[in-house]
Amino acid sequence: MFTIDKKLFKSILLIVTYCILLVIVVINIDVILGGLGSFIALLSPVFIGFCIAFILNRPYKYIYGLISKLCCKLKEKFTKTKKIGKSFVHHEKKKRSGDGIIKAISLVLVYSLFLLFISLLISMILPQLGESLTKVYDNIQTYVSNLIGLADKIEEYVHIDGEILDTVTTMITDFVKSLPEMIPSLIPNIFDVTKSVASSLTNFLLGFIMSIYMLASKDMLIHQIKSVFYTFMPEKPAKKITHALEISNDIFGNFVNGRIYDALIIGLLCFIGMSIFGFDYTILITVLVAVTNVIPVFGPFIGAIPSIFLLLMVDPMQAVLFTVFIIVLQQLDGNVIGPKVVGDSIGLPAWWVMFSILIGGGVGGVFGMLAGVPVFAVLYKLISETIEVRRGKKTAITSEEKVSDNDN
Repeated sequence: MFTIDKKLFKSILLIVTYCILLVIVVINIDVILGGLGSFIALLSPVFIGFCIAFILNRPYKYIYGLISKLCCKLKEKFTKTKKIGKSFVHHEKKKRSGDGIIKAISLVLVYSLFLLFISLLISMILPQLGESLTKVYDNIQTYVSNLIGLADKIEEYVHIDGEILDTVTTMITDFVKSLPEMIPSLIPNIFDVTKSVASSLTNFLLGFIMSIYMLASKDMLIHQIKSVFYTFMPEKPAKKITHALEISNDIFGNFVNGRIYDALIIGLLCFIGMSIFGFDYTILITVLVAVTNVIPVFGPFIGAIPSIFLLLMVDPMQAVLFTVFIIVLQQLDGNVIGPKVVGDSIGLPAWWVMFSILIGGGVGGVFGMLAGVPVFAVLYKLISETIEVRRGKKTAITSEEKVSDNDN
């Protein structure tokens, strides 16, 4: 009678089940992706809260450390004798209570500074940003005339095919004439935009509240996650996953905070420089340069190109001077500010940084360009550690074989 091994039967059953599930997923991929998108949208406040808590974690730890040191110094100054014996338990309870008070004060301070920073940005930047955009729209006809006049001057000094120049001029003119017709067509979408903005603000407020709880109880959450790994998984995989998460936390934390600080410094220097030279649209261009500077390598170019084009429409000489200014600023950032603020925070060689930005941008656009670098840095770190461990094992085995050969 033919009998089949139980292990082989389980393996075959597992493979067949996997194939059936894979076919079902492929057939219903649209439904699954739609459901996954709805689920992610439902959890968007959680993701927003996590991002806020993650960004504020470093400032929170810094403020917590300062307050703890201050409290220790005050305690040493006013405490002359230390009780022992029965009062030890009371001392420990008092210590925990004091630690809770320090955490509460640190949370209040870090969120107060965060809200103050957001309020300053909104009160200072948004009104001027709106004025700049309104000014661009009101003067678009003048700017197009300037561009056409510049094209005529270029044609005088550089012989360009007249048909090409006429085509470009016609395209620009048609685009400007169509702008007044495009505005009324956007009015029916105002309700949808308003609804989307209201939904986004609600999610942000919920995420902001959740971030407070996440940051306040982060130690407990980390302990619970580790407990789940070590409870439901073998020890070795649990250690590997925990180690990978720790590396991810360090690399993402260093990268995100470093890029944000660097962008704020570059934005401030750009604002000061543009104000000194008297460039137009100072706030609008400063915001664009600062935001795009968060993206490594390509960010400065992404922000500089539309800024130069905007100034070119106003005054070609301003565009030329701004180009020189932004090149000097980016050289200062790349050689002085960036290494000091960001440093080698991700441990990824320059070639891999370029590669990760290209791949990330192809997969996820601008967000992919930003997230691709730390993701590749984590993979690079884990692979490098694995290679070093395996090389070490091979070296140890080779050494043992040489010793045994010498003994023989």
